[in-house]
Amino acid sequence: MIGQLSLLLMVFREAFPRGATFEWFVVAIFGFIVRLDHHGVSSSIRWLRIVPNSYEAFLAFFRSDALKLDKIFTHWLSLVSRHCATRTRAGAFVLIGDGIKVAKEAECMPGVKKLHQESENSSKAPWILGHHFGVLGMLAANQEKAFCIPLIAELHEGAEALRQLQQKDVTPIATEKLTVVTLMANLARTVATKLKEPCVAVLDAYFAVGPAFEIAKTLRSNKGQRLLHIITRAKNNIVACEEQPQTYSGRGRPPKHGKRIKLKALFSARPEEFTTVKVYTYGETKTLAILCLDLIWKPIKDKLRFVLVKDGTARFILICSDLTMAPQEIVELYASRFKIEVTFKMVKHIIGGLWYHFWTTAWRDPLGKSLAVEQLKDMDGRRKKLIASAMNAIEAFVNIALIATGLLQIIALEHAAKVRHLHHWWMRTYPPDVPSEEMVKTVIQHEFYHNFRKFKHTAIYRIIQAKRRHQTPEIMKMVI
Repeated sequence: MIGQLSLLLMVFREAFPRGATFEWFVVAIFGFIVRLDHHGVSSSIRWLRIVPNSYEAFLAFFRSDALKLDKIFTHWLSLVSRHCATRTRAGAFVLIGDGIKVAKEAECMPGVKKLHQESENSSKAPWILGHHFGVLGMLAANQEKAFCIPLIAELHEGAEALRQLQQKDVTPIATEKLTVVTLMANLARTVATKLKEPCVAVLDAYFAVGPAFEIAKTLRSNKGQRLLHIITRAKNNIVACEEQPQTYSGRGRPPKHGKRIKLKALFSARPEEFTTVKVYTYGETKTLAILCLDLIWKPIKDKLRFVLVKDGTARFILICSDLTMAPQEIVELYASRFKIEVTFKMVKHIIGGLWYHFWTTAWRDPLGKSLAVEQLKDMDGRRKKLIASAMNAIEAFVNIALIATGLLQIIALEHAAKVRHLHHWWMRTYPPDVPSEEMVKTVIQHEFYHNFRKFKHTAIYRIIQAKRRHQTPEIMKMVI
């Protein structure tokens, strides 16, 4: 499996202008996979048995200007789209987006903010201090199993001033305000722009607001084809309107829209209009009752497709901006949204991708308070650079962890039989088809700790062995 991983990693070589930076990227990816604890950067140095005086150079790699996340993302997106990427019946890629919050109480860590966690899980505190990342992934599958391969993560809450320091775009498209919703929609727009092919972004009910759909409408191909659609779950109080009546003979100004409809009331008002369909969701075929309506939604002043679903005693409403998509497919695609939650679990507990410790003494704002744009006017250039480099290091650490997770998922999909053959450890429940990310990680760990010399022909072996030798200070500085 190390050989397969090495071949996948070589795709990223062109994203790095310097060979030394690429070598540290390989160390970071491989370190995430083979380390046996989650103690930040030092874990990779320890478990890869790299010389200890390389630690400072490894830290400098994450803050380095030579580490261009946009170039890495371009190559990663191209790699994922070519390997088992799922498409809709109309040929669109399926993107899945959601936010993830990680507790951080470091006083000198930029971007730490007081965050509210809405969850039915009693183990989660309602309020935490930490970072809120917006994450976007792509659905990939074979005939047996599907994964949400993570593509990119960005800090999305309290980030307006920080984005300016990082020289990122802070101008929301088609909206007046920079919010978590607009940042997620712009992230999906960025992915669709780079792919230059139609995409469908599946989001949860938090993003069922007008600005998300407005931003999606702005992206079109050179031929005028819309490249980004959104599927999301509607809020319980959603209201839509029928199309404007063809004739009007009353007094006063004619209405702009037709009859106003409270969609939640239709479950009891029009039960005879629901039709029974079979859909494949959550690994099984289910029989659902659905009602599909194309109505005008006032927040965007345009028509959307609303799918009312009865699943036993459960009732929910889905929204889709693609009026040509079948309601059964809309339900199936939204059911795949939970795959990103599984990916979050892998990133947090198996890869340890959120256990970062980057900070700077230039950040002196009180805990829970985000940096205001007005504060940038009186801030000196050195302090700006230090804060920006710390934020770049945090996002680089998380995004490289996402790539490590995605590489395990690609190997699991494409080399399932070989992984199962090489996995000799007892498990209470063995997967019947495609192995999990953890199984692939275990196989690679075993190859590294017991048979690493067997892979001496690979780039990974050459890079790790070179890092284990004593390096002069001049070579150490090459990464910066």
